[in-house]
Amino acid sequence: MEEAAKVFGVMWAVMGPIIVIVFIGNYFKYKTLMAEKMGALKNEVQNNSTVELEKEIGALKERIAVLESIVTDRSFNLERKISSL
Repeated sequence: MEEAAKVFGVMWAVMGPIIVIVFIGNYFKYKTLMAEKMGALKNEVQNNSTVELEKEIGALKERIAVLESIVTDRSFNLERKISSL
């Protein structure tokens, strides 16, 4: 029985560090892979946000142009002057 325990102890002494090294290697591979995926997702979100913001800015510029045309219209100016009298 002691022989089996010695053999098991030697096996564990040899295989233990190997198992730990394999797990650590796999952990860092997984961590690197997840960091790459997170970077890609962040870029995608940022690009999508930029496109949406550009569309919103375009729409706001159009609205400002319409408002400017209304304010600079002669009839609007005339109505304002009449109501101030």
